[in-house]
Order: sequence, then structure tokens, then C-alpha cells
Amino acid sequence: MSQRDYIAEVLGWEDVEIEKVTETAEEIRIRFRKERGKERCPQCGQETDRIHDYHTNLLRDIPIRGKRTRLEYRRRRYICPCCGKRFCEPHAYAGKHQRTTGRLALYGLDLLRQRRSGKSVSLELGVSPSSVGRWLGLLSRAKPEKLPSVIAIDEFKGDTGGERFQAVLTAPEKRQILDILPDRTAATIQDYLKAFPNRQDVTHFVMDMNKAYRDIARAFFPSAKIVIDRFHVVRYGVWAFEDVRRRVQKSLPPNKRKYFKRSRKLLLARADRLSADDRRAVEIMLAHSEDLTRAWLLKEEFFKFMDSPSSTQARIALNHFRFCAHRLNLPEFSSCLRMLGNWEVYILNAFDCPFSNGFTEGINNATKTLKRAAFGFRNFHNFRTRILHCSNLYPYG
Repeated sequence: MSQRDYIAEVLGWEDVEIEKVTETAEEIRIRFRKERGKERCPQCGQETDRIHDYHTNLLRDIPIRGKRTRLEYRRRRYICPCCGKRFCEPHAYAGKHQRTTGRLALYGLDLLRQRRSGKSVSLELGVSPSSVGRWLGLLSRAKPEKLPSVIAIDEFKGDTGGERFQAVLTAPEKRQILDILPDRTAATIQDYLKAFPNRQDVTHFVMDMNKAYRDIARAFFPSAKIVIDRFHVVRYGVWAFEDVRRRVQKSLPPNKRKYFKRSRKLLLARADRLSADDRRAVEIMLAHSEDLTRAWLLKEEFFKFMDSPSSTQARIALNHFRFCAHRLNLPEFSSCLRMLGNWEVYILNAFDCPFSNGFTEGINNATKTLKRAAFGFRNFHNFRTRILHCSNLYPYG
């Protein structure tokens, strides 16, 4: 096999003749033409092999050895002996009026999946940012046709389309994004959900402590269990203990105050996970304050409640935690107790449900990375398309 035949095989084009290959420090340029054959006239349908002239198309292709690749395509123009029509030979190297190959567009979309900015991709491939935007437009995804059996919802700060916050709906059982909504208002979410014909098939609705989401779940999914994600519940217990630690810490001398601040993770760690040395360090810190000792004991009871294997045992542990909290009477735990009272039914559902908002929170974290890389998005449609492209290997449904 000759070197030029090998280059043609590498390019994936078996019907081309490589005429010349030149290389500079910046790019590789390959000159080729299609193998000659008979072509059918688009006007009268007569076959002909009479060539009228050649003209050269310059196409951008995927990089080779880290260098930009330019293809010089010597394209024939035929003339029909019957009707005199002049026409170019057909090819599949690039779309009509396009100067980039289809595989370069696919390669660029793969780079965009890595949460890179459109400008950085355009600079690497030697195309304009608007070209990258057009590629992205080809990925536009419509609303899914049906809802999954398990839905999770959360919001994130997207600052796009004139709204500060956007809502994300996910299918945690399939670990896929269902859709991104332009804002988190109840009206927008209701308008989105009401068109689905299979709302009765939803069995679980996972959310945080948001009354608007709860009301939507009750109205649209009456047969679904509403589940409060346990991560959001744990935060209240941690915040309450941290508030006590900060209050006690302020009354200590500067050197001890710094030590308490640096050792906060030891105080937050669960007792059964501490080593002997760490346990002694915690005991020394607790000896400085009775309120801190009470808060630490309440924190341990709270974690025992969160570790319950079922909703039945969780209810027993929750009542015990409430009893201890009322006896120890620390004001910092009042908001935690109030939250548990308001959302008890939905929190207990989480102990019998294997689903959480963990996947959704991961999507939010990835979205923040994408937003930082792209220096923000003004257009919501483009933002939604990028999120779905980066996070979903395949669209749901």
C-alpha cells in the first residue's frame, strides 16, 4: 500500500485520490480529489463523464497529531451533453455550503461534552465561535414524552434568561436528567408537568423542604410518595450543633477559640468513628462547656435517628431525639425541631425509599463547573442544551 493510499484509508475515504500532502508547524494540508466516474445529471437524468472544469474547496477536518488539518478538495464540475446543464459531483465530505467536515463537528461536540467553553473549542479547531454554536444547535432536545416512575427536583443558580434560578428535574432511578426549566416558580413547573399523560405512574417524588414543590407533588402526583432528601435533613442537625459551638467558642480565650475552630470536624464526627486519641481530644473540648456537651449528645442522638434502617424505627428514634432536645433545652435546636415537625411524614418516607437527591445535587455541581468554564450563559436555550449534552449520554424516554 502506498503512503497516499494509507492516508486515504486513515481519513476513512476509500474513493479518493490523494494528490499532495504538505505540513507546516501549524497545520497539515491534504490535497485530494474524488475518483472519476459517471454522474447523473440532476436536470434530465442522463449519465455523463464529461468534465467542464475543476474548482477547489478548502475544508476543515479533525486535527492530526495535534495540528489543524485542512483538506483541499479538487471538485469536478460536469456538463451534460444532452441538456447542457453544468453541475458539481456529489460528495459526503461536508454539508451543503459548509466548510467543515461532519466528523469535525462531531469531534467539537465531544469536546463540548468535557464542559469546556465554546470559545476554547473554536480556538483549538480553528473555527468561529458561531460555528460551534451552530453545532450545538443540532443537539436541541424536545420535551420528553413521558415521566419516569421516580422524579427528583431541585433548583440551581443559573443566572440565565433573565432569571436567577432554574429548576432541574431528574430520573434518579435511571441516573438521567429529565429536563431543565427556565425558572423555579410553581407556575412554570405546573405548566411543564400538566401535559404529561402518565402522571399516575409516578411512584416517588424526591425533593428538599420546599412548600411549593410539596403542593405540586400533591396536586399532580396523588399516588406518589413524597420523599424529603435526607441530606437536607442532616444539615439542620449539623447547623444546630455548629451554632452552639460558635456561641461557646466566642467566650473562650483566643488560643482556645482557634483550636476549637480548627477541631470542628472532630466534634462533628460520630462517636463510634473516633479513634481513642480523637475521643480524648473531644472529651477535653467538651469539658469546657456544659452546653457544648449537651449539644454533642443531641447531635449523636440525631445521627442515630438518621441511621435508622426503617421508617418504623426512625419514628421511635425521632421521638427519643425530641424528648432529649426538650429536656436539654438548647435554643439553637429549635429550628431543627420545627423542621422535623413540619415535614415528619415525608422525612420518614425516605427511610423506606432507596432514592435520594444525590444524583440531582451532582448534576447541580457539574452545572456550576460548566457555567464557570463558559463564563455564564445569557441564553437559556443554549444553557439547557449544554447541560443535557454534558450530563446525559442518552436523552430520557
